[in-house]
Amino acid sequence: MQIKPFTALLPTASGLTKIQTAATDWNADDQHVQPGESYYWYELTHNGIHQWRLIASWPVDQTVTTMVPGTINTVLYQQQPVIEMLIDDWVGHFAPVAEVTDPQNVTHRLWQITESEVNADITATMAPVTPQKTWLTTVSTPLVMLVATTEWQKFPEAPTIPEQLIAMATV
Repeated sequence: MQIKPFTALLPTASGLTKIQTAATDWNADDQHVQPGESYYWYELTHNGIHQWRLIASWPVDQTVTTMVPGTINTVLYQQQPVIEMLIDDWVGHFAPVAEVTDPQNVTHRLWQITESEVNADITATMAPVTPQKTWLTTVSTPLVMLVATTEWQKFPEAPTIPEQLIAMATV
C-alpha cells in the first residue's frame, strides 16, 4: 500500500459537542487544522467492544477495494503485528487528540502520531501489504481507514463514523 501521513482537519470543542448531539449546523469555528503530517490511530468503542483502525492518506490515482464506501473508504488488510505493537506503545503513552461519544453511544478516539520515526515505520511496514479484496472496488478517497480483518470482525455491523470527525486539511 502506498499510504502516507497527512495534515488533518479535526473538530474543536464546539465541533465535538455537535458530533455528540448530531447537530448539522457546522461552521469554520467547529474545526481546526492539526499541525504536522501524521497518521492517526482510531479507536471505536461500542457495548464494551473496541476496534482499532489506522487513518492514512491514499494516492488519488489508485482505485481501492473497500468494505464501506464513503468520504473515507474502509480497507481491510491482514493483521500486522508491528502495527499492533506500535498502537499499543503509542496509545499507552499519549492522550487522544479527539474523543467523543455519538448519539448511537459509540465512542470515537483519535491519536495523532507525532514522531516522524514512527510515521516512517508505519509507512515501511504497510508498503508490502496488499489490501484484502472485498466486494467493492471504487475510486480512491483522499483518506482511508485501514482495519485488520480480525478487528473488522468484532462488530456484527460497522458503526457509523461521524463525517466531521477527521478530514484531510487543504494547506
